[in-house]
Amino acid sequence: MLNAFRNFTKSRYGLIIVFVFLGLLAIAFAASDVTGMRQGLSGASSGTLATVAGQDVTERQVRERLERYIRAAQAQGQNVTMAQVLAQGGFEAALNDAVNTAAVQAFANQNGMAVGKKLVDTEIANNPQFAGMDGKFSQQTFEQLLAQNRFTPAQFREGMTTQRYAAWLIGPMALRGAPPAGVVTPYVATLLERRTGIVGFVQSLAMDPGPAPDANTLAGYYAQNRSRYQVPERRIVRYALAQPDVLKAQATPTEAEIAAAYKKDAAKYAASEKRGVELVQAISQSVAAKVAAAAKGGDLAGAAKSAGLEARTIEASDKAGLAKQVSAPFADAAFAAPATGMQGPVQLGGAWFVYRVSKVEKIAARALDQVRAEVSDEVAKRKLAALLADSRQAIEDAVGDGATFDEAVAKAKLTAVRSPALIANGTDPDNAAYQPDATVAAVMKAGFGFEQAGDEPQVVPVGKDGSFALVSLEKVVPAAPRPLAQITEKVKADYLLDQALAKARTAATAMLPKLQKGEPMAQALANVGAAKGAPPKPFDFKRSELRGKENFIQMAFDMPAKTARLVEAPNRGGYYVVYVDTIQPGNVASDPQGPQALQSVTQALGQMGAQEYERQFTASLVSTLKVRRNEAAIARLRADLQRNGGQ
Repeated sequence: MLNAFRNFTKSRYGLIIVFVFLGLLAIAFAASDVTGMRQGLSGASSGTLATVAGQDVTERQVRERLERYIRAAQAQGQNVTMAQVLAQGGFEAALNDAVNTAAVQAFANQNGMAVGKKLVDTEIANNPQFAGMDGKFSQQTFEQLLAQNRFTPAQFREGMTTQRYAAWLIGPMALRGAPPAGVVTPYVATLLERRTGIVGFVQSLAMDPGPAPDANTLAGYYAQNRSRYQVPERRIVRYALAQPDVLKAQATPTEAEIAAAYKKDAAKYAASEKRGVELVQAISQSVAAKVAAAAKGGDLAGAAKSAGLEARTIEASDKAGLAKQVSAPFADAAFAAPATGMQGPVQLGGAWFVYRVSKVEKIAARALDQVRAEVSDEVAKRKLAALLADSRQAIEDAVGDGATFDEAVAKAKLTAVRSPALIANGTDPDNAAYQPDATVAAVMKAGFGFEQAGDEPQVVPVGKDGSFALVSLEKVVPAAPRPLAQITEKVKADYLLDQALAKARTAATAMLPKLQKGEPMAQALANVGAAKGAPPKPFDFKRSELRGKENFIQMAFDMPAKTARLVEAPNRGGYYVVYVDTIQPGNVASDPQGPQALQSVTQALGQMGAQEYERQFTASLVSTLKVRRNEAAIARLRADLQRNGGQ
């Protein structure tokens, strides 16, 4: 994911606008909403982290940039968390981007640049994402999309303004010409370089590790490798669940409530009608008349096709549904039209229609006795939701008034549960069989949000059905290595494996001079007692084919010909011994892949050059302007994100 994050911050206009322009335009209307993401991110103070030429860079701006990156990555199917983003430099990238953005704005303002409201309005109006059903700009669609993606119109306009400044100032940096062939050709030749050789494997398991360690040796080995046996910080929490099942008995509706609900929704149960229609929508009266004339024989679909249009068929729909699918004027006309015969051409709501009612479905009124079960179920659900909300509010009020966890639980008549000592993801390092359910996972996430035991209890949601839990931190078990007495056999096995690995390295090292003198790989392995395992494997690759290859194959492309090197295998499995036999330099002119590689590298170097110009230009803006960083505020925000978002 680190590469994905770095690539994300190297867009056309670099770090300047990646979180502003792409965040506001691409992410806002391509990324789906992430439920719950606002918790721990929104509602932040707007404390100042830095000032650039008198312009503030706030906590809110940095948090929003981080949130937009996470939402964009998750919308692309990446399971990205705040903890991962922070661990891989996301905070620093977001902060630097906010500083760079402020620098662009300040520099533009100092030099008399201004983005007019009319320009921004025009770009918004021409954005197809904001078009309504008629293809024109829709204020309602605009506001709905912004609301869905948690932007205010002011924030969006601010982002559009910043993007325009960046385009004016930095855009020309991306218009550099392609790099000359003399620069590109050596890179392409390197990619086309071909190497051959052979790889042998000296297995740790093939080595004799020697005698088992005595107590003193084992204790010394354990002391040197304590970090291997480290158990992460664990926490013990107490929690009490409030679930719908517990309150269902209290949510049983009375006859009076059922009758009142039926009366309130009388229109829902009254006699109604649904209609199916077949229609053709035309852009002009003449076209509609042509369709109507051709449809006199009854084939509306064929008539539409002959006019270059397509007929729509809508199955049984009520009037409101038809209005939503077509338009309110059309729905009024369709429900007033006779059940047979072609209608039109007729202008309805600005469009011309030819249509016919294909089906009329009468729905009889339903008496209370006929829908009692349905109404009762709806009333019960509403009462249950209200009871859960009231219960939660009562618990929060009690805690706010100073009630302890036990007092709040007793008052709410809930049952307290004590968790084992669990790590942040809810698993138990001492019990591999323990599998946390979604409730425990949510509770432990809250438990790791406390600063210390004894902090005020917190109410957290734990289920989509409205369930919640009151959570209190009882104890923090610091990270520490497991005692040697508990893992003696594990440590002993690790000791013996390390001894075998050391002997494998000695054997592999002894092979190197022999291979460089021409001894075959198989013979060299046999001579050092490492003939067991898979036979040596030859290789023949171009440098351009290295993506996804093992690290020992990649190492072969950093070695001279007729030389040998070794590299440790994963999980202390042994050592790979690599011998490079031949190196064939790449030839752009004669290699079949040469032209395509030349084109790809030319484009890539051009983009890299443009990005470097952009970065250098941005850096010069920042260095020119007066930038003051509030290191204390920056440290507080970083710690807050790690504590609340990194769980």
